[in-house]
Amino acid sequence: MKFIISGKREYDSSRVPKKLLKYPAPKLSEVSKTRYIAMYEYASAIDEPLHLYINALSYDKPVTEKPKVGTTEIWNVINLTEDNHPLHIHLGLFKVLDQTNITNIDEFRDCMNKLNNAEKCNIEKYATGKKLSVEPYENGWKNVYKMQPGVLTKIIVKFAYIHTNASYPFDATAEPGYVYHCHILDHEDNVMMRPLKLVK
Repeated sequence: MKFIISGKREYDSSRVPKKLLKYPAPKLSEVSKTRYIAMYEYASAIDEPLHLYINALSYDKPVTEKPKVGTTEIWNVINLTEDNHPLHIHLGLFKVLDQTNITNIDEFRDCMNKLNNAEKCNIEKYATGKKLSVEPYENGWKNVYKMQPGVLTKIIVKFAYIHTNASYPFDATAEPGYVYHCHILDHEDNVMMRPLKLVK
């Protein structure tokens, strides 16, 4: 990115519109797939953080998330770490539907470390804690949202323009594809990122 600072004054003709674009509410009837996305942190024998993974997979492992262009999905994001992770999904806009504290998190985390499968580890049994409210300024369509530690955050993700339901004006299925990741730079660098491949 490059900024060029001009020595002369520039006139800004832009104006805030009188009426902002109204986005539609999410429609659960459009959901075609439900996914479980788990965030892991790995530490050394002396409890120093080593790296972070999504779904216990490094970035260079084969793509596992292949949503169809134009579809809507539910992603249940499970933060098994002790940090907040602002999740960013390329080409996906999403809205938070629900946030629930995971009870007996150590027991659930032990199971996930062994099986890496939220359904086999009976997430429904553990996602029974306190419901967390979404702040008013976060209660809309997002492309980044902070996933809180020890919480299951259910989001509805749309892989199309939400205000028109139109597809992208480019081939979203073209190589090399896209990614979804934690938006903290140190966490991205420590592999909290996975490939995302949109398909037709």
